[in-house]
Amino acid sequence: MKLTHTLPLLLLSSATIHAASLVTGGHIDFPAFGYVSNADVTADPMLSQGFEPHIHNEGGADGAIIDGVRVEADTEYEPDELIIVGKKSSTITVNSTTYFWLPETEQGAAEQGVPFVGIGLEELTASDWAGGTVTISLTFSGPGDLLLWQDDGFGGENIFLDTANNLNSFTLAAGSHTHFNWGFTDEGVFDLEFGIAGTHVDDGLQSGSATYTMLIPEPSTALLGAFGVLGLLRRRR
Repeated sequence: MKLTHTLPLLLLSSATIHAASLVTGGHIDFPAFGYVSNADVTADPMLSQGFEPHIHNEGGADGAIIDGVRVEADTEYEPDELIIVGKKSSTITVNSTTYFWLPETEQGAAEQGVPFVGIGLEELTASDWAGGTVTISLTFSGPGDLLLWQDDGFGGENIFLDTANNLNSFTLAAGSHTHFNWGFTDEGVFDLEFGIAGTHVDDGLQSGSATYTMLIPEPSTALLGAFGVLGLLRRRR
């Protein structure tokens, strides 16, 4: 993990209060996964073997907007340090169901004023994993349902996750960086426990998971005041 962080603020999620920062725009990989092998641990005993769940902001001119500030540095965060925020005004209808929407294209996300959210597996090396792939799974908690899909180029959808129909896992290439449309049927706080599993060529079957949070819509200033704002804290790793 790399550096930094910004303004934490109090948000209520699943009857608990925790400190997190809000991502309201820009490019962010959420979730992202790295991996530490047994060979890595042998070389550096300070490391812990296994998958490393995190959030990755590649930075630059399209970096994530975190607590109202675009972060242009390449930064990584723990899964519970950031909350992705959608807008009530950003909606789309798929198969007769209307969703609060985070688009799969950077232009579309910018037009809607929401984050451009991907799944980052660039830190995995394809040749390290059987078949060059890993499986992403979801354990979902929220006030409604989640649909994760890509446009098929012909006016239809390639669906990867659909919690309303118990479609809760899919395969991605190790080393990939992939963007999707994210759709939520209801407003509220969504806790997304993303799991990852694959067979490492040296270490055998491996798995890991972490919980990430999305929020629809962005809380009002009055609501944030009700929760209370903690002071400015900057932490470095």
